[in-house]
Amino acid sequence: MYSMKSEKAVFYDRLSTYKKIAAVKDSKYIETVIKHKDKISAVFLMTGNILSVKQYVDLFKKEGLPVFVHIEKIGGLSMNVEGLEFISHYVKPLGIVTTKPGLVVQAKKLKLMVIQRVFMIDTEVYNNIIESIEKNRADIIEIMPSRLPYLIQSISKQINKPLITGGLLSEKAHAKEAIESGAAAVTTSNIDVWKADLTDDVN
Repeated sequence: MYSMKSEKAVFYDRLSTYKKIAAVKDSKYIETVIKHKDKISAVFLMTGNILSVKQYVDLFKKEGLPVFVHIEKIGGLSMNVEGLEFISHYVKPLGIVTTKPGLVVQAKKLKLMVIQRVFMIDTEVYNNIIESIEKNRADIIEIMPSRLPYLIQSISKQINKPLITGGLLSEKAHAKEAIESGAAAVTTSNIDVWKADLTDDVN
């Protein structure tokens, strides 16, 4: 079993190698992810409840896949300190995914990595994102949707932490475009992209 430090290092190594994170929205796809684990950087777990989430996390960890729990997608999980403590002390993923900036600092105190997901819904969000990123302690920023290459390029040049992107990725070409625009990786539930090699012809 990896220590937290070495597990984090493994994640970053895998991220730079495979450049894609499997978003698992239904438990029926867990075996598919494991089948293609040698082409996937990590897993965003977006299914389950407080009774099943540890089982799913343990399964991925056993296969050597870093796991991040999207805490807003886990049934019965409280969005507060107690919920984060349950994830940190009992479930024990590498980190969490959240859209709630207020949970970032609390999660970091519990030694969880944090990926903050931001939906680019309008110009106001874009104008505020750089300032908010500088203030929070998230390890990685994920912007959605991924089909905004000009925004990916602009934001990735202005922040000092990795930027990933997901949403509306229906084919390999979309994923490669996002990476070529400056994203460190893409997140997707598209099985064809899980199987694909995104590193060919990408500088």
